[in-house]
Amino acid sequence: MAAIARIISFLALFATCAVLLFVLYWQLVGGEVPGSLALMQRIALVGIGLGFLLNVRFGGSESHFGVVIVSAAVGLVIAARQMLAYAATSGAAAGPQMFEWHFYTWSLVGFFAAILLAGAMLFIEGQFVEGVRDTRPSGAAQASGWLFVLVTLAHVVSALLQCGFEACFDTSSGYELLRR
Repeated sequence: MAAIARIISFLALFATCAVLLFVLYWQLVGGEVPGSLALMQRIALVGIGLGFLLNVRFGGSESHFGVVIVSAAVGLVIAARQMLAYAATSGAAAGPQMFEWHFYTWSLVGFFAAILLAGAMLFIEGQFVEGVRDTRPSGAAQASGWLFVLVTLAHVVSALLQCGFEACFDTSSGYELLRR
């Protein structure tokens, strides 16, 4: 059972990397500069990836799944707040769409799915018998871990270029640090 749990954590980490890469691609190629709420959702997504990375690297632990659940819950609240903000102010949704849903709607669904996945993974008790250990993971697991680290660093650089060393605002029109 521990091997199955590790494979599921690996796939979830890979999916998290894919989502982070997609939104970075959309930002850079599509020219969509994220607002402050979108940046906070990305931070929550990085937290989810960190929890799954810990599971892949050190084995299953309740605390690792706790990182996933808390990060996803925070992201879910932020995505819901963004949806409510558009509903309360103009009634019309704004921002990029994919398959007729806005990105913050996809975020809400994704964060909810991450909570369900991590909660379901807690029922695989065989993974907790081994305990957390420092063993060398497989090559694919290492590659996904390094991919996650590189994608996270790319998002950090992107946010730094966008906001500089100040708070990000929703009305950001570009990359502030590059204008200076």
